[in-house]
Amino acid sequence: MAGMEKYLSIVMVIVLNILVCGQEYKSIHAMEYEEHSRFSKEPSEFDIEGRDIIPLQFDKSKKVGASVFGYLPDWEYQTAKAYLRYDILTHIAAFDFTVNESGVLSNPSYWPWTDVINTAHTNGVKVILTVVNFTGSEIHTILTNPSVKQTFFNNVLSRMQQYSLDGINIDFESLLTSDRGDVINGFMTDLSTFIKATVPTAEISFAGPAVNWSSWKLQGLVDACDYVFIMGYDFYGSWSTNSGPSAPYLGGSYNIYNTVNTQYASPTSTMPHKLILGVPYFGCKWLTRTNGINSSVIQYVSSTRFTTDQPNSQTYGLLWATNYQVPWYRWQNNDTSWYQVWFDNDSSLGVKYGLAQSKNYKGVGMWALGYDKGRNELWNELYRRFYTPVTSVEKGELEINNQEYGLYQNYPNPFNPETRISYTIIKESNVKLRIYDIAGRLIETIVNERQIPGKYNKVFNSGDLPSGLYIYQLTTESYSSQKKMLILK
Repeated sequence: MAGMEKYLSIVMVIVLNILVCGQEYKSIHAMEYEEHSRFSKEPSEFDIEGRDIIPLQFDKSKKVGASVFGYLPDWEYQTAKAYLRYDILTHIAAFDFTVNESGVLSNPSYWPWTDVINTAHTNGVKVILTVVNFTGSEIHTILTNPSVKQTFFNNVLSRMQQYSLDGINIDFESLLTSDRGDVINGFMTDLSTFIKATVPTAEISFAGPAVNWSSWKLQGLVDACDYVFIMGYDFYGSWSTNSGPSAPYLGGSYNIYNTVNTQYASPTSTMPHKLILGVPYFGCKWLTRTNGINSSVIQYVSSTRFTTDQPNSQTYGLLWATNYQVPWYRWQNNDTSWYQVWFDNDSSLGVKYGLAQSKNYKGVGMWALGYDKGRNELWNELYRRFYTPVTSVEKGELEINNQEYGLYQNYPNPFNPETRISYTIIKESNVKLRIYDIAGRLIETIVNERQIPGKYNKVFNSGDLPSGLYIYQLTTESYSSQKKMLILK
């Protein structure tokens, strides 16, 4: 009998692990939605009928050649709108239009966001209506009841037309297992057909899971949509018994690299132009038993925001988890416990952006706009990745002002196994060209010699180095510069 009890205990542990690790927990979207749903909706300062809204003036994403898709929650609208970079964004997803099991929609707080919509449309940025529901039984009714389904379709089309919106993003989570395959895929196909019959340019998209824990037919889902926003986060969270990153690039059984190359292997190979890789502008804070990576958790404290994590990491000391390619920081609470915060910064997000670019994805996106407030680091990384023109220098042809030294972006980047690093010396100097890992450890010295003025190209072979972000640095007696490069294997 004791043996049977032990067996049942083991089975229960396995089942619980499946439920927890199987992403049956609430996502950051759902948790924050529930937290803010306790408050009443705030009225808009603009015409409630949206009569002052102008349509999209041009499609910037076609000119840029990539999409930068940001969710803007209604609880961030009032403050975030002061910091939105319309020169960088291509899509703003207005979160949330809640749909109930009768197919009826409710608007976000402060709706309509006439100021944001008009500024976005003037700058060629599309505004997407984000429909949410996080209750499996209610979603099942919406998906399968013909009358409710048609009511929902009519309502979203009406909202789009009334407010000159440019598409619909469906954020349905906690779907019943039986609804995750053909049912949701068929629903998205029907939604697209219905909306485009009236608005042919409308974009129909879905917020997809990072991991196919069970029953999703992701190839079919991507087929049914104009694109899928991959929620590339929530690998660690409030349910975790050990500390770790919400969006590990590498490490563990599941990570962003696995999401792109395994979970979404088929659509990544056949239709990468229909995939957007989502990244977190938030972090996770725990009270932990030790100061080490993956420490046992005493208590999950809260989610955090980049706007506070970046300065806090400088106060407490920024650490870099090489195995995950993600930053974190820690401080001691008392003699026996520690606080740990794991988050993403421009360096770790750059690694993920590089992966999306290497796979020719439609673009990248984030949860959520406003979580960086007035800080520019994350905007700058997006601009560098998607807006800095591909110059002849980046193609390996040096063009330089003769009055300056120059260190140029390696090409190709990302790379495996070789890349070329180019630089110019304007006067005879002692030159050092060195490679460091992201933690600042010296990996290799490529050049350490006296060189005459001229243009130089050096080939760097990554050898057995693991995938990840690295730094290459050029120094002389009077000049120093460094840049990032990404190894993808």
